[in-house]
Amino acid sequence: MKSNTKPRKTVKKDKILILGAKGMLGSMLCNIFSDQEIFAWDREDLDICDENAVKIKISELNPKIIINAAAYTNVDGAEKNKSDAFRVNAEAVRYLINAAFDVGAIFVHYSTDYIFSGANPLGYKEDDKPGPPLNIYGLSKLRGEELLQVSAKSRNGAKWYLIRTSWLFGPSGKNFVKTIYNLAKENKELKIVNDQHGKPTYTKDLALATQQLILKNFPSGIYHFTRGISWFEFAKEIIKLSHFASDIVPVGSNTLERAAKRPQFSLLINSKFTALPDWKISLEEYIHDYLLSGKE
Repeated sequence: MKSNTKPRKTVKKDKILILGAKGMLGSMLCNIFSDQEIFAWDREDLDICDENAVKIKISELNPKIIINAAAYTNVDGAEKNKSDAFRVNAEAVRYLINAAFDVGAIFVHYSTDYIFSGANPLGYKEDDKPGPPLNIYGLSKLRGEELLQVSAKSRNGAKWYLIRTSWLFGPSGKNFVKTIYNLAKENKELKIVNDQHGKPTYTKDLALATQQLILKNFPSGIYHFTRGISWFEFAKEIIKLSHFASDIVPVGSNTLERAAKRPQFSLLINSKFTALPDWKISLEEYIHDYLLSGKE
């Protein structure tokens, strides 16, 4: 007797390599792409600063997509550790780009608002000329951008996305929201700079936007994913949503002793991609789902 049951079609999953998988963005990317065949690598799985290891391991894996969420992100630390910042944010990027393009993989890389000087109060679009960065971190990320674009031009048909973002917050890592939340538990007054303007970005929103870029086959190029306010306004909203009674006192950035200079207006303008959710909605989701719930 013949069965009327039709065999199920197997859906082929993309082999995706996520680098920096244990970081704040990397861990969220792993969640968002969990329906695919994910290889979540962190520093113990691959030293991205080892050119030979990068070439061999990526060649053996032969992924369809490589998402690089690994980076040297200690802005103040980069002032003293310039070589480390450039090794991770620039030279390692070159190794990854070449390995990705050698196996025909789509390459996704993240950069920062700090590649701009921050002198323009109106903000920066994707095709605005970068620089001059105000700190070593920004310089190292800009160099990584340049290496990606030069390599892409030399490879006909190479698919790549350079995503600039800023002020990341989310689970599985240190971030401004978590810091303010914890400080407000113990302090009735917090001093926050009010002369630096940028755009907070929830890692979940960024990961989902990354997924859409790939799934909808957007053209290769530079994309900005952010929203915009000042650190002071951001802190006030964090306190409000966390239901704390702490007072926020505005101060100038010149009152803080920090090794690296920060741009005053690091506003990235998103002119090429569907707008991200409102930052207040994303912030409320993160605080409710992770901080107030005790998961973080």
